[in-house]
Amino acid sequence: MDWCRWVLMFVLALTAACSPLRVAEAFIPDDHLVLTRDVAYGDEPRQRLDVYRPRHLRRPAPTIVFLYGGRWQYGSRREYRLLGSTLTRRGFVVVVADYRLYPEVRFPAWIEDGAAAVRWTHGNIHAYGGDDSRLFVVGHSAGAHTAALLAFDEQYLRDAGVPAGAVRGFVGMAGPVDTAWTDPDVQALMGPREGWPRTYPASHIDGTGPPLLLLHGAGDETVHPRNSVRLAARIRERGGCARSVVYPGVGHVSIVVALVAPWLRIAPVLDDVESFVRELSEEENTACAVPSLPSEGISGR
Repeated sequence: MDWCRWVLMFVLALTAACSPLRVAEAFIPDDHLVLTRDVAYGDEPRQRLDVYRPRHLRRPAPTIVFLYGGRWQYGSRREYRLLGSTLTRRGFVVVVADYRLYPEVRFPAWIEDGAAAVRWTHGNIHAYGGDDSRLFVVGHSAGAHTAALLAFDEQYLRDAGVPAGAVRGFVGMAGPVDTAWTDPDVQALMGPREGWPRTYPASHIDGTGPPLLLLHGAGDETVHPRNSVRLAARIRERGGCARSVVYPGVGHVSIVVALVAPWLRIAPVLDDVESFVRELSEEENTACAVPSLPSEGISGR
């Protein structure tokens, strides 16, 4: 299908109020990948994941576990086929995991599920062409909060059976990672107020966590970008390794659109994530190996 026809269909679908990413999924070829669906990483119905891998791999590839957002209350791995397609085009093996949601469960169930998905990936991804020694976790919104807690509260990965240091780096996109819970529905799902400090990533920073890249849109009206900027600063103040990048004109949803649909040229999110993963994949000692991306400022690239 030529580009003119694709653009026409894209515009027609937009005028019909369809999701542009779901439209793109229908028309962008994905014969470059192999998709394995509905893999169980636990016994619960929502403890399922999909694995995307490049069809032609010459050697084991860096592996990304993606945790989507949805206010801890909704979302499905089925919505992220385009993400799997885009990242496999860059040479990554990708795992997109579902997890249990409120009101079925409360904190910390989805953090435990994220850890269990990482455990499954570390133990099984070699069978899908992934390199378990080059493992990364990327999260958006609520998924970014999960990623940050997995990075800095070591009990979750440890209790799940993930070896120390198995995850080389974490990426958080538009995450509520340095904020107090003020919305009643979020307060309810986070459990009793006396336990809230445990839900804050900053409560667990001791300078020993893995490298962290925090990405945010300057136009995010759902989760303020100061979340990413302040958490990165706190981590560095305690001797840890973190960078924050704030993209002008980018919102809460469009930052993940920029990741999965780089041809829209919203922001260089995909390039920044790839640079982070590639550079840490090449480092033998990743204790403080964070790529030189813009920090605490606006990325104008």
